[in-house]
Amino acid sequence: MFFEPSNGMRPSPLQHNPLNALVCPRPIGWISTVDARACVNLAPFSYFNAVSADPPYVMFAPNAASPEVEKDTFRNIIDVPEFVVNLVSMELAQKMNASSASFSSDIDEFDACGIEPAASTIVRPPRVKQSKAALECTLYESVQLPGGADGRKSHVVIGKVVGIHIDDDLIVDGRVDETRLNAIARLGYFNYAGLGEILEIRRP
Repeated sequence: MFFEPSNGMRPSPLQHNPLNALVCPRPIGWISTVDARACVNLAPFSYFNAVSADPPYVMFAPNAASPEVEKDTFRNIIDVPEFVVNLVSMELAQKMNASSASFSSDIDEFDACGIEPAASTIVRPPRVKQSKAALECTLYESVQLPGGADGRKSHVVIGKVVGIHIDDDLIVDGRVDETRLNAIARLGYFNYAGLGEILEIRRP
């Protein structure tokens, strides 16, 4: 089939937006932020990735929950332009998912979901203590995208990585062992995946 998104993202026979299932797997950025009152927020985003290795920059898209309401994560970053990307290993999948619930802005997801925080070194938001890797970031730029068909606002947040935490157990022969990180990835709908088979393909 072929369709033009300007005519809608669910043409027959599709019953759901197919983009999440087509662009996969996607890593999950578990983003911790604080607001101007120092209230903490923790939420997962699968529209997340690295955009530059050196200097290190990352991006994620905190698309609005509704036409009237921005995500707490985005509002917090505008107020306090710092955040932490906590990488999600398979064993943290259920807690990560629990933190995606719609909590009010005054609820600390660390407390509500039984997630232990740890102080960051440079930025104000805490990191997830159990995460095997975390990236402390400052806001580089926020780009507003055109609104969705339902009027919801969309943004791309680009962060400068100013500090990197790596569990020492991940480092083998001077390299991060991806199998030890055991990262979970988002597919389409409610589906997730582990790393599965890893292939080494050297460049010509």
